[in-house]
Amino acid sequence: MRLAVVLGLVVTAAALPDVASAHVGRTLPVATNFTARMAGFIPGVQAKVVDGDQTMWLRASPTAIVLVAGTLGEPLLRFDRRGVWLNLRSPTAQADGIDRFDLRPSASPHAPPLWHRVAGGHAYAWHEHRLHALQPLARGRSSAGPVGPWSVPVVVDGRRLALNGVLDYSPPGATWAWIALSAVLAAASSTLATRWTAALVALALAATSAVWAIRIGRVLYGRPNVPAIGYAEVAITCAIGAALVFGLVRHDEGLRVLTAFLVGVGALYEGLTMLPVLTHAIALSALPTIVARLLEVLTLGAGIGTLVGSVFGHMRTRTAVEAA
Repeated sequence: MRLAVVLGLVVTAAALPDVASAHVGRTLPVATNFTARMAGFIPGVQAKVVDGDQTMWLRASPTAIVLVAGTLGEPLLRFDRRGVWLNLRSPTAQADGIDRFDLRPSASPHAPPLWHRVAGGHAYAWHEHRLHALQPLARGRSSAGPVGPWSVPVVVDGRRLALNGVLDYSPPGATWAWIALSAVLAAASSTLATRWTAALVALALAATSAVWAIRIGRVLYGRPNVPAIGYAEVAITCAIGAALVFGLVRHDEGLRVLTAFLVGVGALYEGLTMLPVLTHAIALSALPTIVARLLEVLTLGAGIGTLVGSVFGHMRTRTAVEAA
């Protein structure tokens, strides 16, 4: 029974880092200094900027025909009653990293489009470089404010229009203070967890709770909505957390130390993954940025302390067993 529990914890801990990476394609950012806000709207079209200034999401009316032009004026995307289509000959599709293995971009923006259906519905999200093309203009700035306008040309039922907006910049603030706080907490946690098993277990429980919260906040950040798989990831995260808590509260000291080690590894991984939350102005999370930062500090500090304490705890347990 004990071996089965340990193996189960190992499996769940190994799966923990992969839950938030189930999305296919471009790596999802976790924080940003830039936001691209919309200015105005187009009848029959819903549009939203996602991930700060990285992605454009668009939903067209089922009865409308919407064409999105690329940076060279070539057809990039087409929305119609049959779905969403990507022009495989678009240079913009290749430059923006729209994930298609069969792209065949043409040097001429006037080349006849080669349409390939990428969605059966009427909504689609793609990496849109024009949203953040003006980022270099904010280099060296220490104050928040608009950087400049952006525009994505569209044709709706034959009418030439555009999705327009403004790119805003927010300075990250005193990032060194958050990193220093994480380091201090890690040092204090390591000292306590090394000396007392009770402190090790308490820190491991705190790290588990912090990882659970910060992961769920990231998963529930709508892009623009939370898909069904997102709720499945939440359920998996909760199951993993429950399994780790079960191992931590058992009376078997060896199992508690082993579980704490797994928690420490998972927390360190999650802390490094979410480190941009401390170095950027805005956390891309369902949680407020200040809450996400505090959770990140706790994840790093308690996670490192748990990892260090579990290693020394294992050595202490082993020494006691040999002495007996």
